[in-house]
Amino acid sequence: MMPTRRALGAAALASLAAPAVHAQAPWPSRSVRMLVGFAPGGFTDIVARAVAEQYTTLLGQNFVVENRSGASGTIAADAVAKSPADGSVLLLGHSTPNAVSAALFSNLPFDPLRDLTAVAQIAVHPHLLVVPTASPHRTTESLIAAARVRPGAVSYCSAGIGSVHHTACSMLAQKAGVEFTHVPYRGSAPAMADLVAGRVDMTIEGINTVGPLIADGRLRPLAAGTLARIAVLPDLTTLQEQGYGDIDAASWVGIFGPAGLPAEIVATLGRASDQAMLAPAMQRILTSGGSIPASRRGAEFRDFLALEIERYKAVLGDGKVAL
Repeated sequence: MMPTRRALGAAALASLAAPAVHAQAPWPSRSVRMLVGFAPGGFTDIVARAVAEQYTTLLGQNFVVENRSGASGTIAADAVAKSPADGSVLLLGHSTPNAVSAALFSNLPFDPLRDLTAVAQIAVHPHLLVVPTASPHRTTESLIAAARVRPGAVSYCSAGIGSVHHTACSMLAQKAGVEFTHVPYRGSAPAMADLVAGRVDMTIEGINTVGPLIADGRLRPLAAGTLARIAVLPDLTTLQEQGYGDIDAASWVGIFGPAGLPAEIVATLGRASDQAMLAPAMQRILTSGGSIPASRRGAEFRDFLALEIERYKAVLGDGKVAL
C-alpha cells in the first residue's frame, strides 16, 4: 500500500505544480517604468515618451516615463543597472551615459557593458555648431577669432559634464587652439533656453533639438559637427571642411535593461521596437528633425556599444580634452 500512496502523493504534487507554471503571465504583466537621464522637454525625453506610447499600444501594458536628470544621464543609468532584471524597469539610454562616460570617469558607479543589457538602438542624431541669431558671429572663423583674442570669453552650454555636446565643444577648442568656458546644464531643454536667450554663446547640439530653433529663426547654424554633411542641410559645411579636424559629433538613443534581462524579454522588446519604428508618429518625430532611425538590436547593439566606448577612449583618453 505504501508505494501506491507515495505514487499518488507525487502525482498530486505534480498536478498542483503544473498549473502554477502554466499560469505565469507573459511579460509584461504589469506597468513598466522607463527611466530617462535628462530633464523633461529635451529630445531624449520626447523620444522616450514616443517609444513608451508605442510599447503601451503594442504590448498591452503601460510604459511610464520617469525623468531622473543629473550627472550627464548617469544617475538614471545607474538606477536601472541596480534594478531587478525582471523587465519592470528599463532605460531610454543615450550615448553620453552609456558610452562617453565610460571613457571619462574612472569612478563610474556602473559598467555600461557589464551592468546593462543592450536591447534596441532607436535613433542616431547628427550635431551642429550653433549660435543665437543675435550673435555677432556668422562664421566659425569669427567665433574662434573672438575666443583667441579673449581666452575663455566665449561660453558654450551642454547637457552636462561628459555629454556629447561637452566633448565636441572641447574637441573644437583643442583643434582650434583656443579656450572656451563650459556651462553645464541638467539636460538639453534648459541649455537651449539659455542659448536662445543669449546667456551663453554657442554649443554643438543634436539637429533634432536645434533644428526647430533654426527653422523659426532663434538659432543660426555655423557648421555640421559630423564628418559628412547633413542631409536636411546639404549646404552647411562641416567643421572638417572648415579646417578644424576630424570632429564627428553625433549621439544616439536606445533601450537598455539591467544585466541579466531574460532573452525572451529582449526579443519581445526588439520586435516591439521594429514595429514602433513603422508607426507614422514615431517616424515623424525622428525624421522631421533630421535624426536617422536605427535598427541595431540585441547582440548587434551591444557590439556597437563596445566599439563606441573604445572610440571615445581613443579620443578622450589622451588627457588633452578639458573636462
